[in-house]
Amino acid sequence: MAISVTKKSQFFLIFSFFGLISIGTLLLKSPLVTHHDGLPWLDALFTSTSAVCVVGLNSVSTDGFNWVGKLIIMLLIQGGGLGMVTITASAILLIGRDFSWSGKKVLASVSEDFPINGINDLIRTVIGYTLVIELTGLLLLLPGFLAHDLTFLEALWQSLFHAISAYCNAGFSTLDTNLAIEQNSYLKIVLAALVISGGLGFYVIYDVFHHKRETHYRINTKIVLITTFVLLTVGTLSIMGLEQLAAPEGMSCVDAFFQSTVARTAGFHSVDLSALSSSTQFVLVALMMIGASPNSTGGGIKTTTFALVILCIWNSIRGKTKLVVFKREIAQEYHIKAFAIMLVYVLIAVLGSIIVATTVDASEFTLKQIGFEVVSALTTTGLSLGYSDGAGIYGKTALIICMFVGRVGPFLIFMFLMSKNRQSHLSFPEEHIILT
Repeated sequence: MAISVTKKSQFFLIFSFFGLISIGTLLLKSPLVTHHDGLPWLDALFTSTSAVCVVGLNSVSTDGFNWVGKLIIMLLIQGGGLGMVTITASAILLIGRDFSWSGKKVLASVSEDFPINGINDLIRTVIGYTLVIELTGLLLLLPGFLAHDLTFLEALWQSLFHAISAYCNAGFSTLDTNLAIEQNSYLKIVLAALVISGGLGFYVIYDVFHHKRETHYRINTKIVLITTFVLLTVGTLSIMGLEQLAAPEGMSCVDAFFQSTVARTAGFHSVDLSALSSSTQFVLVALMMIGASPNSTGGGIKTTTFALVILCIWNSIRGKTKLVVFKREIAQEYHIKAFAIMLVYVLIAVLGSIIVATTVDASEFTLKQIGFEVVSALTTTGLSLGYSDGAGIYGKTALIICMFVGRVGPFLIFMFLMSKNRQSHLSFPEEHIILT
């Protein structure tokens, strides 16, 4: 029986990540890689999964690896951030070949039914944009790291690693303190800009670079840009306000902006997260759950899903049955999918927290720490309140599963496991359900 194009694309996407994680685990356990605390197989798998899924959670310190191990982690971050499908497609174009018609259909399906005739341009735009942004990030980060009494080569390496890690929304750092930027606002701003650049999504970038004056931006682009701006603004003001209420010294505007930015799937931190108030940590969890934008290097339910859920709720309050945004009607199937994605994420986060909580001593880790960590893994963020370092075998395994599911997308996995959709041509009488 022939496999549908959609099934093929889902298969390629899921198993490309699985294959890259497996290769990364084997490479980290190779004789060329050493870690000053040792590296058991489970920790190698955890590190590889975290790098490929651009999470940033650590069961062992990244700084403890030798230069070969750090290089492997950086390459895994790059591969996971762009996706192996994109990298493979880029290699085909690089050697001057073109895709077959069936290959273009698969790539278009991976990219949410992007127009087939624009696939080549999309891949070129993604790779070109990535290289330019990462190179620019490297050059901008270099002066900041040179200010930390590093040699030129050390500063160059740190700039390269952090440029890739930030753009891919990974949150990995080769420094002991995650980032030596507590007093360096310049580095915070540059890294935040890289995180935002990687989190906008490749469709938005393509639309911006290929926009023609006589045409309008796609509705997806408008929603992503507006939602991103609103989340950054509201997140920054909320964190500043809540910390000001919790402590007289509060938090600086730069730190609040940085944490608001990286909470949406980047995973760096410039402050001690465990010292923040519970209300601020709750805001971080909400931002982590929303995440970045579709087809970006970040995770979460995505900005468009969040925006669509809010708009649907507002539409329902106003008593309207049709959702119109920027003079365009959004089909009802997207309403249902948005709520389904959000619900699936919430259910997995709750279930994952319950499972992990049963494997730890309540006196050692609180439910808040466990829940924060599970959401961080599921949304590929990487922020931590300290659970990952002390997690046991079952806890690390649960987090590995959450990271993989979060990167690939739980909704996509469910759709892959389901049989082919069967549309019924029968109509039945409508019935009302009491909801309130």
